[in-house]
Amino acid sequence: MPRVHYPAIVAVLLAPALIALPARGEDLHDYGSQCLHCKLLRSVNTAGREMRYNTGTGRDLRNYPPDRVVDFEHMRLELDIPDMNTARLSAKQTLTFAPIARELDVLELDAMQMTIEHAAFVGPSKINRDTTFSHDGKRLAIRFNPPIKQGEHAEILIEYTLEDPADGLFWTPENNAWPGRPAQIHSQGQPETNRYWFPCHDFPNERLTTEIITTVPEGFIVSANGHLVGQPATKGGRTTYHWLQDKPHPNYLVSLVVGQFDMQDIAPSGMEFPMPVYVPPGQGGAIERTYGRTADMIRVFEQRTSEPYPWDQYAQILVWNFGAGGMENTSATTLFDTAVLDAKSLLDDDLDALIAHELGHQWFGDLMTCKSWAHIWLNEGWATYMEALWFEQRDGMQGGYQWDMYKNLRGVAERDQLAPDSNGFTPAMVSPVYEHPWEVFRRASNPYPKGASILHMLRMKLGDEVFFRAVGEYVDRHKFGVVETDDFRKAMEDVSGLSLEQFFTQWCERPGSPSVRVTAKWDEKDKQLDITVEQLQRIDAEHPAFVFELPIAIEPDPSNTQWKGHNATVLEIEIDSSRGEQSVSLPAEPGAVVVDPKMSVLMKYQGELKTGWLVSQLDYRWSLTARLDAARLLGSHQDAKSTKALVAKVNDKSEHFSVRARAAESLGQLRAEDELVSLAVQGIAEARVRVAVITALGEVGGDPAVKLLKGFADDDNESYACRAAALVGLGKISDPDDAEAFDVLARALGADSQHDNVRAGALRGLASFNTSAALDQAIVYTQPGHLSRLRPVAVQAVAELADHDVDLAFETIAPLLQDHEDRTRRAAGMALVVIEDERGIETLDSLIYSAKTPDLKAMAEHWRDDLLAMVNGTANQDPSHELERLKRELERLKSKLEK
Repeated sequence: MPRVHYPAIVAVLLAPALIALPARGEDLHDYGSQCLHCKLLRSVNTAGREMRYNTGTGRDLRNYPPDRVVDFEHMRLELDIPDMNTARLSAKQTLTFAPIARELDVLELDAMQMTIEHAAFVGPSKINRDTTFSHDGKRLAIRFNPPIKQGEHAEILIEYTLEDPADGLFWTPENNAWPGRPAQIHSQGQPETNRYWFPCHDFPNERLTTEIITTVPEGFIVSANGHLVGQPATKGGRTTYHWLQDKPHPNYLVSLVVGQFDMQDIAPSGMEFPMPVYVPPGQGGAIERTYGRTADMIRVFEQRTSEPYPWDQYAQILVWNFGAGGMENTSATTLFDTAVLDAKSLLDDDLDALIAHELGHQWFGDLMTCKSWAHIWLNEGWATYMEALWFEQRDGMQGGYQWDMYKNLRGVAERDQLAPDSNGFTPAMVSPVYEHPWEVFRRASNPYPKGASILHMLRMKLGDEVFFRAVGEYVDRHKFGVVETDDFRKAMEDVSGLSLEQFFTQWCERPGSPSVRVTAKWDEKDKQLDITVEQLQRIDAEHPAFVFELPIAIEPDPSNTQWKGHNATVLEIEIDSSRGEQSVSLPAEPGAVVVDPKMSVLMKYQGELKTGWLVSQLDYRWSLTARLDAARLLGSHQDAKSTKALVAKVNDKSEHFSVRARAAESLGQLRAEDELVSLAVQGIAEARVRVAVITALGEVGGDPAVKLLKGFADDDNESYACRAAALVGLGKISDPDDAEAFDVLARALGADSQHDNVRAGALRGLASFNTSAALDQAIVYTQPGHLSRLRPVAVQAVAELADHDVDLAFETIAPLLQDHEDRTRRAAGMALVVIEDERGIETLDSLIYSAKTPDLKAMAEHWRDDLLAMVNGTANQDPSHELERLKRELERLKSKLEK
């Protein structure tokens, strides 16, 4: 197994907890500020490891949907929660179903770690049928005598209790570390964890209607799917809520939230259904500021899908200790606790991307659900694309749609690469190869940005009219059903008349993206532009060259009279092999050669173009994509002309902030210290550009940069993102003996901010500052009483500073493996590997033994294995050494048992 650089991967996996929801200049999708793919998964890199079959036995390890032996029709779930501070409930579940193809003598349900007290056939009552049941802690088997006939509608009643469920239903009791914070419960079913709080067929290939009747202490509010039946009824100090979801949906989208909230219905006049937003007590005044555009989003999505909003309400509920940015439970999205914004945070960004993403799922994921996790892009790729459609409406084609798609398409292509010298197996975006369902959400061929990019390419290929008509057809065919990739392909083909099998095969069902180098040279003698297109990624029998048409726009040079009477032209170069060439005769040297200005191709793009052409492209008004590419490419052109053009672009107030920010980033790559200092000194009003200048200063360094960063970091009036970036940079470039810099970082730990952005920046800066005093500061924030997204940042900082006092760092982090908050627990596991303390092996062995979920056990095993490799000095060895490592580990365990 290849070694992972742990500090780096901790930073990546914790990036959703960067507390800062990134400005739209950053890649939201890779770091999971949207759906639950941001839940911290594993600290190991599985690329190159054979996962398709067991090499010892030959057993197929791929995953396919389980059989649907019965058609589940309805679930009635009655819950009794006596005490919100005690993780215990009793439940009665009534399931209605009918066998599909043959009579049924045994019904098996997923039912993890619950105490089943009774299970019986209860209807129809005129049938006398004996029932017995057995439960092994994972599966509940109910036997019927005589069997239930095919097509017969039957009801069963299951009575059970839950005691501190390990997953699926999360209790956050009152805590002295959080004085005044009321107790709360929230569910989380994706991918397969609702089985921890109610028996079910826990896979997305089954749909049913549901109702949840929950009795809680008076003063608490219950939210669930669908609509309230009547009014909540209070008796004897306890209140009962009855929620009904009368349209079928999957089990993993069943939701339950219990808590105390400020609530506001943001539905405008004329809206046909309620739109309540639930936020922590005292924060109701910020609801409209954050969520006020939700109704406009609904109208856009209804128009684009040709399908009205399908559910009885649209609730958005903020909960404590949530493991993600958002989760699209049917009609009732769950969101993280600080997802309600103060006024200053809007200087950096809003939450429209997150809100639009989860709302988009109400069509793609909820109304239509992927049949198996292998096809998750039909949920997540579409929800990500819906963000772009909203921004297109809100901010226009360039500043909205192109900007959002640029992050998706260029971002995922950069990471979704198969190196030319690689030979290991990597799963495709659509692939049944995974050990745990979470892996499909975090692949290099990531279903969020790659799925959205595929939809964008289809739109470019088909044109708007045909594309959106085909989308409407797809929705009409499959609403309230389950879908696979071929279902979407067939709808596209039927409406467009195009054969799209090759398109879907190469973009969905094979890993990687093309790495394309475009070289353009002007031949003055022959008045000819010569263009070469090369694919540089791995090409072999399983991964042949990609097939695509690459548009290249050739722009006139207005300063050259030979171009008079000639217009711009667009070449469509057909690529089907590793190298393609094309030449075109022109009246004179062009003013610019612009590659793929509308992002028609998902590719990692390298351009070998003249500096003058790129400088002209920096002002290419037809395409934000082209300007962003030019700003990026100029970052590798070490000459005065590039630097001057980039500085001018940063200062161009009429330009979209993303291009200005990308120009500042390129100045950092050029090590243009004087220019960056000058830009910072003169002042930049737009915070989203200013943060890029500050970040670049933190990379370039120098005494003037240190002085400027101290000022930005210590300025209470500065935007949160700018201040956080200054703190991170200050820690990187300051001398460890600079007491003033340390004081600035330490003071910032006392600064409150949206999502604790500033405090997180200070912790990262202290980790880089690398002193024993920094370790003492970081330890404080690993403890309960701080935001669930801040504590993992502190854990990471402690791990990086552990050399100053290994015992103190280990003694701080090891107990956190048992922490109530999942993010902190996972960060602690990775941190033990970073510290490389041999005591961590026994600590992780204990966690493996006591882990209550397969997911946690698997992660602990990976942490233990990697720590063993670090301690034994085998961390960078070839995977073929794995057997020898396992033998040594067996001997170690045997020795331990014999003591």
